[in-house]
Amino acid sequence: MLIKGFYKTIEVASNGLDITATIKLNVDHEVYNGHFPGKPVVPGVIQLQIVKELVEKNIDKKLFMKKIGQVKYLVPIIPGNSPQLVFTISNKKTDENKIKSIVSIGYDNIVFTKAKIEFIEKKVIK
Repeated sequence: MLIKGFYKTIEVASNGLDITATIKLNVDHEVYNGHFPGKPVVPGVIQLQIVKELVEKNIDKKLFMKKIGQVKYLVPIIPGNSPQLVFTISNKKTDENKIKSIVSIGYDNIVFTKAKIEFIEKKVIK
């Protein structure tokens, strides 16, 4: 986890490469001291990092975010109002080391974020 203590995974279900995960946000995390003081919002870059971590865990490989084809932040995620989020990630392998993901982040009939991301497998140099 890149941002230690930012969230906790509550439940993960996968069907092959596709993932549905529920996470619980740490509403008291120090990130919100700067983003933004008194009016906390989950940073978009952290939302995408969580997607990366969920996909990595599902395929048990380290990934690099090669391309973000599209991201739409439709509704700000305010941690006190939405302490849990559901990540729905549809993944497709396009070749041996590439994965294209279609992502939806929401909770309780609200879609906060939609994204299309292309990952490539990190090469480990020994």
